[in-house]
Amino acid sequence: MPGSISETIVEYVHAMTFADEEKLRELFDPRAAIVGNYQGGIEWLSLSDFIDQIQSAELPAPSSDHELDYEILGIDTSGEAASVKVRDSFAGANFTNYLSLLLIEGNWLIVHKLYYLHD
Repeated sequence: MPGSISETIVEYVHAMTFADEEKLRELFDPRAAIVGNYQGGIEWLSLSDFIDQIQSAELPAPSSDHELDYEILGIDTSGEAASVKVRDSFAGANFTNYLSLLLIEGNWLIVHKLYYLHD
């Protein structure tokens, strides 16, 4: 498991890029909610539904030379809670994500993901 907030975000982007179910389940609390603007509507997903959606997308094959397309736009922390704003691309679409993390048993886990799909 990653030790810092930034490491968690890099692993999150990598897991998203390659639809790595095992890694996504490590990075998210199982009770996490995924909410966002998607194709003109509001989408509310459980972690399992979210992973199913990610795995149904056409994605590149995992490789060490594939460059991840993301930028951490801000990190705000208060004790064992953090909020991260990150811009990334997934399956040819551009997103802004607001990720809420908690330090749980020594690991930063994503407990909520709020996202916006850009046109």
